[in-house]
Amino acid sequence: MGGSITLQYKESGLTAFELAIALAIIAIMAALTLPPYMQWRQRAQLSGAASNLAADLEMAKTQAIRANKTVVVDFETSTYKLFLDTGDGGGGPPNWNQEPGETLLLERILPPGVRIDTGSLSFPTVGDKTRFNSRGIPFDIVTPETISLVQGANNRQLTINRLGNIDVQ
Repeated sequence: MGGSITLQYKESGLTAFELAIALAIIAIMAALTLPPYMQWRQRAQLSGAASNLAADLEMAKTQAIRANKTVVVDFETSTYKLFLDTGDGGGGPPNWNQEPGETLLLERILPPGVRIDTGSLSFPTVGDKTRFNSRGIPFDIVTPETISLVQGANNRQLTINRLGNIDVQ
């Protein structure tokens, strides 16, 4: 009865080879799913920027009516701002420029990679600005004007007609 006891070891865990195979599978799956995700993310950023711009233009119209003043929308490549244009600081007529003392309603920076195609803006009076009068109607727009938002090969367009209606395409 004095036999010996032998212990058997059961190996567990991963070998370096198994770990390398698992990492390779994860890398292949990431390579297949990441590009569509990035494209979706860019399209979502562009759509979000277009929706924000449309809402901000509606806000400009509303603020112009509420304040019974002119609201200017000043476009730059990666930003735009809305302000109450009360004149040249000396009580003169609205002059398209933000003077000291004029209320800044909003300044929005576009998401990275999204830009306003300022070269295509063709507002009749000032090419990169439009404004809404105290009735919420844009100045000097006779035919629909287009604002293009661009991100890489993708773009979204907003149009403003002479009554101030805004359409996102």
